[in-house]
Amino acid sequence: MAETATAPIAVFRPRQLLTLITDRLPLPPAAAAFWVAVVAPAAAASYFALHRLPAGGWNRFAVLALAASLAQMSAVHMTRRRVFHPAIVFVIAGILVLSPEQLVLMCVLQHLPEWLKQRYAWYIQTFNIANYVVAALAGYAATRMLVGPSSEASTRTAIAGVVAASCFVLANRCLLAPMLRLARGMSLRATRLFDPDDIGLEYVLALMGVPVAAVWATSLPLAALTLAPLVLIQITQRAMQHVEVASETIQTQNGALEDASRLVVERSMAALEALSATVDARDTYTAGHSRRVRDYAMAIGAELGLATEELDMLSQAAMLHDIGKIAVPDSVLLKEGKLETAEWIVMKSHAEEGARIIERLGYLDEVVPAIRHHHERPDGRGYPAGLRGNEIPVPARIIHVADALDAITTTRVYRGAVGLADALEQIRRGRGTDFCTDCVSALERAVATGAVTETGHLEASVAA
Repeated sequence: MAETATAPIAVFRPRQLLTLITDRLPLPPAAAAFWVAVVAPAAAASYFALHRLPAGGWNRFAVLALAASLAQMSAVHMTRRRVFHPAIVFVIAGILVLSPEQLVLMCVLQHLPEWLKQRYAWYIQTFNIANYVVAALAGYAATRMLVGPSSEASTRTAIAGVVAASCFVLANRCLLAPMLRLARGMSLRATRLFDPDDIGLEYVLALMGVPVAAVWATSLPLAALTLAPLVLIQITQRAMQHVEVASETIQTQNGALEDASRLVVERSMAALEALSATVDARDTYTAGHSRRVRDYAMAIGAELGLATEELDMLSQAAMLHDIGKIAVPDSVLLKEGKLETAEWIVMKSHAEEGARIIERLGYLDEVVPAIRHHHERPDGRGYPAGLRGNEIPVPARIIHVADALDAITTTRVYRGAVGLADALEQIRRGRGTDFCTDCVSALERAVATGAVTETGHLEASVAA
């Protein structure tokens, strides 16, 4: 008879088998190795449990397995990766009243409906199942080792419950933390697994399984009544979930509104600055005037020691100080000769008109006083309100000096440009009457330090 060839049976050594499994896992190598280290003993425990099932206690098993499955499916997924797991109540009860084989089987079965509902990746849910199996067996073993038979039954149950709850909660989180670190790079702080609030809630839930197990021997309906606080906690957690989701939605919307508002302000400022430049450009002699006044005002403000926020406001006010001239007719604004009384009234209205324009925007209220009062004088002979001395806002006093400096040092139709030294001398003569003394002194320091230079003025004059 001819011999038939048989295919060789593949035999894997443990290291080869480990490599075969880890290569198929969509996890980093270290995470895959840790996955195997947790899942392998849980799988072995499940295998032995199926082959060593006890004869009795299946009614309790059926009730606990069904309750744990329903509770597992009703887990509340909170924000910041937190999950409220009410099934832990029935796991602790199972540790106290079931055999270890039934306990392992319950931990496996309770996750299957959730797996079908949530459609978790296979390697994620198998790790979750293994985590529960290992943590539950650790709690079971701890209660048998640490709780002796000498105590009274109720005391023994209470102590066993505390040990089981403590061991399960600790083991569950100690297994989950390394996996999150290895697979997702999350730090222990980022996982929040050991935050007092989070771990405290889970520990309280675990302890709720102790009275369930203790009362069960007397009456199953009475044991069910001990779960009333669990229902209340579940309702509270779902309400908190809705509040947290709503809060995050509001925060996201507020952020979007702030971004939109910032964009509107930026574009409006750009439009206003362009409009201000357009007003300056109506007269070839004043082109670039607002920009130069802003630069001079910033130099004076820096010498006065204004804060960053105050300098930002000063910059905006100086750039927009003459925007009210858009309402002044060309016949007045560009007139080469002396203005008539009525024309002068129209010209002076630009300060008040500019303040009204900016005031209507609603988001530049802090610059309005500087625009309205940038032609006020310490002696009270300015306009529009005739303010005196310290009644005049500081930004308005600064802009008044900067405005005068640019007017003196640029060519106008009725006179030529004046050099910086002569301009500074003219401004000094108006110290205390026409101009704020402190602002004049600050201008002198800015000239001395080179923040305001002759070259800059001559270039401004030529550009104008």
